[in-house]
Amino acid sequence: MEELVINLDEYQKISKSGKIFNIILGVSLAGFCIYTIWKSIAAGEGFWEYFIFILFLFLGLGVLLFTFGIFYRISRRYVILDDKGLEYKLSRYYPSKSISWDDMKKVEIKTLRIFFHTGKHSFSRMKLGEIFYHDIKKLKQSLGEYCTAKGIEWSDTTVESEFSGKQAATRST
Repeated sequence: MEELVINLDEYQKISKSGKIFNIILGVSLAGFCIYTIWKSIAAGEGFWEYFIFILFLFLGLGVLLFTFGIFYRISRRYVILDDKGLEYKLSRYYPSKSISWDDMKKVEIKTLRIFFHTGKHSFSRMKLGEIFYHDIKKLKQSLGEYCTAKGIEWSDTTVESEFSGKQAATRST
């Protein structure tokens, strides 16, 4: 089956002209602040006289780091569904979760969440609020196909489920 990769980060969505604008803005802001700080230190002014320029310097450097994708590499958010299982990271601050097909006993697809039952009383919950609707539809379809192929019990209780007819036909045979 085909691997499904959903990228949830905004870094990929910056246009070329937006990246050029960010680079010009970041270099200009950082350069101006470095020049002003240098002049203030040379003139013997106190630290608080040029403190605001230090903050703007960090802002300019942050814009450059964002444009070149440094934060993307650190806080990447994604959903990967492949032959090994499911791996997802929906928040920049929490670690990724990985569930193999061998561990899954049952999958419940709800409107805003997907529950992966891995044991008698243990399950993992994946919230779908961070994912775009068209990506949710792809995820549900691929998840249903993988569960059917791997022999894992699954149910889709959403109203717009395209698989409700297929699921009923599979259970009746």
